[in-house]
Amino acid sequence: MKRNFLIWPVFLGLLGGCAGTSAKPEQGEVSLDQHLPLRLAVDMTPADLALQTHNFYNIYGYFETYHWTAEGELVQNAALTAFAPMAEQVLPRSEMPVPDMVIKVRGRSIYNPFAQAWYVDVTATGYLPNGTELGSFKAESTTGHVLVFHEEELEKTYIAAFQDVGRKFLRSGAMNEALRQRAPE
Repeated sequence: MKRNFLIWPVFLGLLGGCAGTSAKPEQGEVSLDQHLPLRLAVDMTPADLALQTHNFYNIYGYFETYHWTAEGELVQNAALTAFAPMAEQVLPRSEMPVPDMVIKVRGRSIYNPFAQAWYVDVTATGYLPNGTELGSFKAESTTGHVLVFHEEELEKTYIAAFQDVGRKFLRSGAMNEALRQRAPE
C-alpha cells in the first residue's frame, strides 16, 4: 500500500510536465512572417483610442489597489506589433495617407485577480481604401499567473489575440485581395 502511495506523486508530476509542452501546429497553419508588399493602416475610433480602463481589486483581503491603464493606446500598439510581420509597412491610420488596406481594431480586457489572469477579446475588420469590407474577425486570448497589473502582460495578451486575427486574415485571402487591388505608388 505504501508503494502505491509513492507512485501517485510521480505520476502527477509527469502529467504536470506534459501540460507545458508545446502542441503540434495545426494542419495548414499560416505563418505570420509574410512581409507582403502592402501598406497596412491600423485604425481605431477616437473613443476606443482614448479608452482609459480603471481596475480595482482586493487580493485575498490583504490590500486594495486601483489602477488606470491607457488601454486604447495599448490596443493600437499591440495591433501594430502583431501585424508588422504580415506586411511591408504597418502604421496607424493617421500616419498613412494612402494605405492598401485598413484594419479597424477594437479590444476589451478583464482582469480576474483570483484567477490571476487577463482575458482579452479583440475584433478587427479589414477594408480596402474605397470602403469595401474584406472581412471581420474576432479572437480571444488569456494570460495567467499575473499577480498584479502588469501592462506588459496585458500587451502580450493583446498581441497574441491580434496574431490569431492576422492568421485569420491570411487564411481568408483578404490580404491577397488587397494586394490584387493595390493602389499604384
